Amino acid sequence: MMIKIFLIFTSFFPLFIHSSYLWQAWTGSRLDHWDWIFYLISIPAAFWAVYKEKLEKCDFYALLILLPSLLLTLPVQLHDINALAVASAAGVIFSAVWLLGSWQFAYKVLPVFFILLLGTPSSSYHLSLLMMCPVPVAWGGKFLLAVLCLFWIWHTKRTSYTVKSGTVFFVASVIATALVLLHSKELYFEGTDFVPDFPSRCGEFWGRSIEPDENTKRFFVTSTVKQYCYTKNNADISVLAVQCGRNIHEIHPASHCLRTSMWTVHSEKILYLQNRFAVTEIDASRGGNRILVWVWYSSKTFSTPGFLGFRRHFTPGGNYYTYQISIPLYGNIENGRSELKKFVQALRSRKE
Repeated sequence: MMIKIFLIFTSFFPLFIHSSYLWQAWTGSRLDHWDWIFYLISIPAAFWAVYKEKLEKCDFYALLILLPSLLLTLPVQLHDINALAVASAAGVIFSAVWLLGSWQFAYKVLPVFFILLLGTPSSSYHLSLLMMCPVPVAWGGKFLLAVLCLFWIWHTKRTSYTVKSGTVFFVASVIATALVLLHSKELYFEGTDFVPDFPSRCGEFWGRSIEPDENTKRFFVTSTVKQYCYTKNNADISVLAVQCGRNIHEIHPASHCLRTSMWTVHSEKILYLQNRFAVTEIDASRGGNRILVWVWYSSKTFSTPGFLGFRRHFTPGGNYYTYQISIPLYGNIENGRSELKKFVQALRSRKE
């Protein structure tokens, strides 16, 4: 029995090796600032779940989760997604409990595993993206899910009801597959690199640089930020160009920044353009104003339209760039899209 308990505590090691990343996320990211609370909640929840319970026979079906979790959490360089490594570390803990204590015992701590997942960095952003809501609302949704997990523990303790492992495994596989498919294009699309210059004249557009305000400079402490304004007849295009510094938490998804600024995001999708190049297109409004925003990220060797793809590749000092160009919409969205296409094509023609 003592050996099993020791081995379960050993399963916390993968989570421990990611503690510096968790600390960086909690202290450096406004999206993840309060997620440590879910780790704190998981401690009394775990004691409550296992109180007066006994470890039973080993169940080697748990290896179906343990082995992939170890593969995803230890060699992070295989996928370069730290949040996935943290979530997988929680999977290592749960599957170790399952392996050493049987499914009957593991099911009682399954809600604790879900509470740990709620503390995964970037989970608030992903939930806000799926719900199309501001991050504070998504965080409230996470808190509600944590309460439901606590109710789940109470119900299990009261009734001793246990769902079969095959049922849970099947549902989890379906959800995981759906999430991977949902974000696969954003994660793994790599287009041609596009790090443009912004001249005074770009095709039919005339532009000038704008001095970033003090708030913008304070936000991008380790990064280099530039802003431009281009105009052509009645078409005005704003440009935000950032050479990313060493702090990943200075770079937020454009849709998150818009929602934080009380814009309503009507749609967000990947738009594929010429020569293996794609952008994320965002249609947003606030009051009587409506804008169309295009976003992409690039290095000197590749470009990606989505924040997740950028996050997968990011390493401090890696010389990455992010660009946001926007245009006011006064009529049909196709008019704004057409002007942005002309502007990007003019920029790209200078690089080819």
